[in-house]
Amino acid sequence: MKQTLPFLLAALALLTGCLSYGSVGVGSTSGVGVAFSSHGDFLYSGPDAAYRSNREGLRAFLDQDYATARTHFDATLDAYPGNPDAVFYLGLTLQFLDEREQGFAVLATFRDPLNTRVTQEVQWWTTYCRKKPEMTPDDIRRTLVNARGEGFQREREERWEDRWGI
Repeated sequence: MKQTLPFLLAALALLTGCLSYGSVGVGSTSGVGVAFSSHGDFLYSGPDAAYRSNREGLRAFLDQDYATARTHFDATLDAYPGNPDAVFYLGLTLQFLDEREQGFAVLATFRDPLNTRVTQEVQWWTTYCRKKPEMTPDDIRRTLVNARGEGFQREREERWEDRWGI
């Protein structure tokens, strides 16, 4: 499995631009699962109820049904306070609901307990976007989704380097 994992991750990276929505599990014992959309959005696996609620929220978000998305992300946070996916996408959802400052306040609380780089990237870019009133919700979303994805990728690369002594 260890030898095929880099190939699978590379194939996944190539395919995500072609998929509208999909789920991928990484490693049978790692417990890490990631669901990607063609927009670069992704969800971590986690407690089943949280993952299902976040998945439905992300689908509503991608369908531009922001009120429904908000309901799902709020429900996740009620049951699982601080859930990183729910915090991230609720903050973005609020941008599209014209609640800019509340959205930034939620995004400022983003913490990914498993990925320090992701947390740092999202927090830094949240602060940057907050200072740019000319940014549209789409601009904010693109910026933060890219930052989160890059943080996730850097975290993975650093773990591989540490594991293989590169």
